Amino acid sequence: MKKIYTQPCTKTVATTPPQMLCASAGIKAQISGYKKNTGGGFSQTPPYIWLAGVVCSSLLFLGTACSTNNPDQPKQQAELKPRTLIVTQQAVSQVTPESAIRRMPQATITENGDVLDALWSIGDEVFYRNLSYSNDYYDGKEGQPLYGVLNADKAERIASFSGDRVWCAKDDQLALIYPKIDKSAMDISEVGSKLTASYTISVTEQDGSLETLAEKYHHIYGIASVVSVTETTANAELAEMKSLMTVCKFSFEDKDHPGTLLPISSLEIGYYTNGTPNDGKYPQDGTVSIAHNTPVESVHVEPNEATLSTSLTVTPDGTPTKVYVALFPKPEQPYKFTVISGGNTYTGTAKAILNEGEFVPATIQLKKN
Repeated sequence: MKKIYTQPCTKTVATTPPQMLCASAGIKAQISGYKKNTGGGFSQTPPYIWLAGVVCSSLLFLGTACSTNNPDQPKQQAELKPRTLIVTQQAVSQVTPESAIRRMPQATITENGDVLDALWSIGDEVFYRNLSYSNDYYDGKEGQPLYGVLNADKAERIASFSGDRVWCAKDDQLALIYPKIDKSAMDISEVGSKLTASYTISVTEQDGSLETLAEKYHHIYGIASVVSVTETTANAELAEMKSLMTVCKFSFEDKDHPGTLLPISSLEIGYYTNGTPNDGKYPQDGTVSIAHNTPVESVHVEPNEATLSTSLTVTPDGTPTKVYVALFPKPEQPYKFTVISGGNTYTGTAKAILNEGEFVPATIQLKKN
């Protein structure tokens, strides 16, 4: 049985009069498809029932390889200027299967039967950071020219993005991050001749809605490589972008009265470790490490095990019978669930393999305490 999902692939267009020094950049993102495989999902061993998982795997046909610009040999300052940036999509025939990666849809996410429809929303913000230079290359007179935000200006499957003063030069690499982060949240360093950076993803304060998930927890990473420049313009190709998270849709049943979904007042999720000190606890955040000349497919989120202090709590608005939750990808792992419904507490466990970029619906049977 197959199910089809949608995802964006990206390309950019921008137009700004050449005489303007304060240039703008534009990015376009287009939706493509997902299909089901059987590599993930939640399952319960006796006395629990087996649960099916729907995995979203997809291809984002974009970009070229990373450039070879070396951060420890900075270009002349005259080469690094604010330019109108145009990022173009690579032809599908040029993308090998080995470079294909999975990715969830972005921005506005809606469920339509067995399909996840994705649309950009006007004002969606994508953060970029030029990875080809260190923080202190400029003296600050231009503020932070290596950082910036691009904004969506259309609510469509293909939406253009624009932003002011994109500082770049030929062969530069721009890290693209959605949802946007604050520039102060990125930790920059140089290891030998390699520029490295990291930022943190939080999974706390989820409310179980697709709208909040799309806005705050649907984390995507990509790289745009600048391939040519003029005095006021630049052309770049966007390498593969991908989702860093797994999105699950959870519903729950009373094991003694199967067939009826429980209204969810609150949900707690944690690792099931059978009574150890970490039983029922879940990491509250994770770290994404990126670097100059590091391909997108090598970038992943690493859960911060130091934050295993409590469960992941989802507090819905009202009492829905299904909730959408962003979780960290992880190899096979048992999970513990605690649901408050109608003033009663229900608990149970299930195992799952969660891969990045998956959409995993699961109905789990719980026992009333």
